Parts: sequence; structure tokens; C-alpha cells
Amino acid sequence: MSVQLLDRETGGMTQADAVRSWWADADQTTRNRALRLREDDLLPADMQQGLAMAGVTVVPIGHSPIDGQPEGYEIPALLWQLLEGVRKLY
Repeated sequence: MSVQLLDRETGGMTQADAVRSWWADADQTTRNRALRLREDDLLPADMQQGLAMAGVTVVPIGHSPIDGQPEGYEIPALLWQLLEGVRKLY
């Protein structure tokens, strides 16, 4: 089940659509880095920013006691599904 970003009837985009859009727009280096992510890894900050800009909800994990910034970001489940699908192709 995907979360609606906008109303589907008005040409909106789902979270799954946003992940696919991010993947399609990502350069090969970013794709290779994403494919090397393991389940226990945190999402790199640059990928978090790119995914968020594409409309993907990215959940922060913890906050630094020093500056209050997130300690990292959880890999979105829909990105993980896309990566598993791509890995199966190779």
C-alpha cells in the first residue's frame, strides 16, 4: 500500500511513484551507492535530500544532543523494495 502525496484523480503521485522518479533521475554513482546499502545502514544525507525533494517521506532516526539534527535517516520501505527488485535483475 502506498501513501498518496496528491489526489490520484488530479494526476497526483504516490510514494512509490516518487521513489521510481528519484531512481530514474539518479546518476549511476548514486544508484550504485544505493544498491550497496544493507538493511542495517542509515540512508546517506544526500540520498535523503534527493528522495525528500522527489516527494518521498524519509523518517529521521534520533537527534543529536549537540545540534538537534537527525542522527540519520531510515531507508524508506518503498526504496528498499525497489532496490531488492533491481538486485534480482543482476
